[in-house]
Amino acid sequence: MLVHILRDSPNNVFKGYDVLPWPARSPDLFANRACLDALGRQLQPSRDTGELTAQMQRLWQDLPQGVISDLIESMPRQFRLV
Repeated sequence: MLVHILRDSPNNVFKGYDVLPWPARSPDLFANRACLDALGRQLQPSRDTGELTAQMQRLWQDLPQGVISDLIESMPRQFRLV
């Protein structure tokens, strides 16, 4: 929805950029879900929310940029499949 609002705004902040069409609301199209799944598999159980927060921050900092780049680069192909 935000993409539609920004794209259709009078200022058109995306002018000069290729804007992908709005995808179906499919959970497998959300790149952040793949990142969070990868982080969640490494998360150690804890009852302390402060420790869980610290773990997530450490894991996020250690997430290789290549993982994020691969997810971003895969998005146009995934959009074409829906």
